[in-house]
Amino acid sequence: MPRQDALTDIETWLARHAESRMIAKGTRVFGSDKKPASLFWVTAGELQLVRHTPQGERVILQRCSRGALAEASLFSDRYHCDGEAAVDSLAWVLPLADFRVALSEADFSRAYTRWLSHTIRDLRGQCERLSLPRAEDRVLHYLREHGRFARQGCSLKTWAGALGMTHEHLYRTLSTLHRQGRIRRSEREITLA
Repeated sequence: MPRQDALTDIETWLARHAESRMIAKGTRVFGSDKKPASLFWVTAGELQLVRHTPQGERVILQRCSRGALAEASLFSDRYHCDGEAAVDSLAWVLPLADFRVALSEADFSRAYTRWLSHTIRDLRGQCERLSLPRAEDRVLHYLREHGRFARQGCSLKTWAGALGMTHEHLYRTLSTLHRQGRIRRSEREITLA
């Protein structure tokens, strides 16, 4: 089944069982070393998993605009990162005890497993993409994997960060690829030519 079906099934279930919560930009939704207590399922905006290096640098490990934030910690004794709202966001919030009970329901469990499977595949694609040395190759790999980059809901600056480059480098790369006729650009999206 497609990922969209899994998302719809999960979000339909959450609409009946979870609390919808607005989370203001800059809000810390949980801290590292704290015991996980809730599932945060993002439906709008962006929540991030953040770690701070010993040198004080901020490293973003996950940008979540739709789906579970920190899904790997849902069965851990503690969070290994901080959860923060990058922008004003909307999320379903469900106590972990209720989430674990839901996993015993066949339909919900199947939908969640499908979603996790797609998430793992996306992460593998991201790892492959970030291992590519050239910015052009990273952009083209993304477009082959996802079909397009939709500008609605995600800025080029955010996309640059996900591609592991500065936004200036992404702008130059897009200009080069467009000039070479390898991509098409519009106000709404970027696609392969």
